Amino acid sequence: MKPETAHIAGLIDVLEDHHPLSDLVYRQLRDAIIDGRLAAGIWLRQEALAKELGTSQLPVREAIRRLAAEGLAVLIPYKGVQVVEFSPEDIIDMFNVRMTLESMAIRYATPLISAQALDDLQKNLDESVRYTELDQMERRRMLNTEFHLNICRACNHKYLIRQIEAMWVWFPSTILYEGMRRQESLSQKRLQRENREHRAIFSAIARRDAQLAEQKNHQHIRNLSQELAEILGISKQLMDAWMP
Repeated sequence: MKPETAHIAGLIDVLEDHHPLSDLVYRQLRDAIIDGRLAAGIWLRQEALAKELGTSQLPVREAIRRLAAEGLAVLIPYKGVQVVEFSPEDIIDMFNVRMTLESMAIRYATPLISAQALDDLQKNLDESVRYTELDQMERRRMLNTEFHLNICRACNHKYLIRQIEAMWVWFPSTILYEGMRRQESLSQKRLQRENREHRAIFSAIARRDAQLAEQKNHQHIRNLSQELAEILGISKQLMDAWMP
């Protein structure tokens, strides 16, 4: 049986700054999930966590809500909130879903995307390259999400857009970016690869080459799947067998 909480006492040592207490609790719980102190499948019990952290339940409740919205925790009806637990097959399935939906969207979006949307994508790329440090990965992750979603939103297929936006809620992008802390020596190489691949996708869209844009996006997602597999210890053989 999994324990109700992990040993996370002492996570909040300094409260005398400008961040609300709920932000501090959220950041510390998120870090504990990423580095494994709060293991996959563990229950996030408000009362127990508040007692261990030395806070009231209100900031813990808000932090857990944000973790669930970010995809790091999941609400189990009538039971509570649990740290998300992905099997290797789950991870591969999510990448396949993303690859399928975004391939459709980028194919539709390329001939339709406006000059303003292209300008916004260019600004996104220019800003992203400035965020390279491990403590900047939250902002980098947000820019990555905006880049892909803004391309998809240009496709003018509202139900496809809704499906993609819903998929991004539970897609484990936080694990991918924050997980770089576990493999710091590889983080710069991965970020540079992301820059190159995003620019290749953008270039193909700007040239209105839908086939090339779809191909570049497909390869980009495939590379991401391999990186997450490395972070989570999923075998390359399994990834290759399950993904196109």
